[in-house]
Amino acid sequence: MKMNWKKIILSGLVAGLAAFIVGNLLYLNPLTTEMYAKYGPSMCSKSMDLFGGVGPWLGLMFIGGFVSTIFLAILYSYTEKGINIKPAWKKGLLFGFLFWLVGTLSTTYDTWLLHSYPDAIIFVELINGLIGGLVAGVVLAIAWERTR
Repeated sequence: MKMNWKKIILSGLVAGLAAFIVGNLLYLNPLTTEMYAKYGPSMCSKSMDLFGGVGPWLGLMFIGGFVSTIFLAILYSYTEKGINIKPAWKKGLLFGFLFWLVGTLSTTYDTWLLHSYPDAIIFVELINGLIGGLVAGVVLAIAWERTR
């Protein structure tokens, strides 16, 4: 199968940008902010100062997210024909949910099992991961369909 790198990169970039925006909005809500302020120090959280402050830290977050969505777009390029659902947003919703099941759900379970993070933080990560995965899947599928 010949890979369409233009579709992969453009769709991955659009999905990465959407996931970055939604992810930051989810973590800026007062409930999440309060939880991380309360439990963050007990989880050995790194200071943003280690990365040069908020700006460089956000840049690193975006770059990491972009790389992840490029990998997601590569995976989507191999599987999108096998998901026989229309319209594209529904196909993306299923793809995002499946990605969440395989990636986030198992990682969250391992975190709960192996680490002593507060259950509230683990639950927030699980739900925010679901929302982020669904958004990334939908945006990726729509961008994929519209990119030539």
